[in-house]
Amino acid sequence: MSHSYTLNHRQAACFTPGRGGNRITTIVIHHWDDPAKNPSFNGTVDWFVTGRGRNSAHYVVEAGRVTRLVAESDTAWHAGNWPVNQRSIGIECNPRASEADKQTVAALIRDIQSRHGKLRIIGHKDASSTACPGRYYPPAQVLAPYLGGNSGVPAAPKPPAVSAPGGSVDELARAVLAGKYGNGEERKRRLGSRYAEVQRRVNELIAGKAPAPDSPNLDALANAVLRGEYGNGEERRRRLGHLYQPVQDLVNRKLGIR
Repeated sequence: MSHSYTLNHRQAACFTPGRGGNRITTIVIHHWDDPAKNPSFNGTVDWFVTGRGRNSAHYVVEAGRVTRLVAESDTAWHAGNWPVNQRSIGIECNPRASEADKQTVAALIRDIQSRHGKLRIIGHKDASSTACPGRYYPPAQVLAPYLGGNSGVPAAPKPPAVSAPGGSVDELARAVLAGKYGNGEERKRRLGSRYAEVQRRVNELIAGKAPAPDSPNLDALANAVLRGEYGNGEERRRRLGHLYQPVQDLVNRKLGIR
């Protein structure tokens, strides 16, 4: 394998061995953080190595250098969406997105595809509700000039239309909070014409402006968190609202953390 970058190896603290029998179909592009926060390559690598954020990625990339933190044969905790995690390779990119950064990301993608064939390239925000990957979005388009005409980047398949679900707004909002309607574009697609009213109710519940759902199923929420459906850190705290602490306590118990 010929690189136009220096490749180093470290080991992320948080990952799942294997792929659960799934084939790799996708590359998910991330950025380290808002450039205004002055994030660094080494700081990002150390974040994953120590496991402070309970997340990980397969690679961290900037101009001329790449660090692999999770083997491609294993599942990194990066997309906030467990089915996507099991089928994808996560790449964390320098958020400043210089020409040299993009050239190195493209070189890594070409190497990955030399091993796995043509893979779909999506942004983190296509898998869960987030602003990531910032300046790299949409990644297949942003990186196309650096990947070349034979990059093998197929267009993302358009999901089939889904009719709007029945039930009351409160019932649907409870289902959303339990992780049953996914995130981002998936949630919009699955809720159809009812998305706006249901999302408004979800936002009210999260903000504490309306009574919380009766008798929340903490075990179901904890399992959804472990599948990556509620993100990490402040995103998880925001989305779980007043349920954050009891759910996080249960998650910690399931992980054997005291």
